[in-house]
Amino acid sequence: MAKPTTDVPDAALNVEPERPQEGEDALRSVLEEYGGDYADAIEYTDELEAVLETAILVIASADDDDVDKVTQSIVTLVEAGDALSTEGTVALAEGVGENSDDLADALDSVLALQQSGDLDELIEMAGVLSALDVDETTVAGLNRVLDAVGEAEEESEPAGPFALVGAMFDADIRAGLGYLLSVLRSQGSRLRSED
Repeated sequence: MAKPTTDVPDAALNVEPERPQEGEDALRSVLEEYGGDYADAIEYTDELEAVLETAILVIASADDDDVDKVTQSIVTLVEAGDALSTEGTVALAEGVGENSDDLADALDSVLALQQSGDLDELIEMAGVLSALDVDETTVAGLNRVLDAVGEAEEESEPAGPFALVGAMFDADIRAGLGYLLSVLRSQGSRLRSED
């Protein structure tokens, strides 16, 4: 278990360093600066009220050293809470709350991929695909070709030389052949420019 700390790194604080850092003055300073925010929070959380009541009871029955420790702990908690309560963290928390069902579904999907052993393969594939230099036109063209291959798998029949000649009168065949010739022309041009 991690040991409790009474120090918060200065870089993590959203407060001015001139404020007193120890003792009763530090607690008063924090309460002056953030008291209204915590009063509003108390209205919404019984837990915070219970914590404050417990702190008051402990302080009432403690000696000066105990009071200093409790005071410093409260100051540290308030400063840490202030450091975490930036606009970004508040927006993040609201976004998580608003999308909790979708996030839970997404985590379930990732967990299922991990348990089946497919997550690592998916990550590798994403790395390979991200290295490809393709634009939207290329993607659309590849999708058309893949759709055509799927249709051909369902509809293809053996054909002889006379069927090939007869197919030249079909407008779809001529359009596909023109597309194929264009791909071949473009590929040939790229191959010759690399030499």
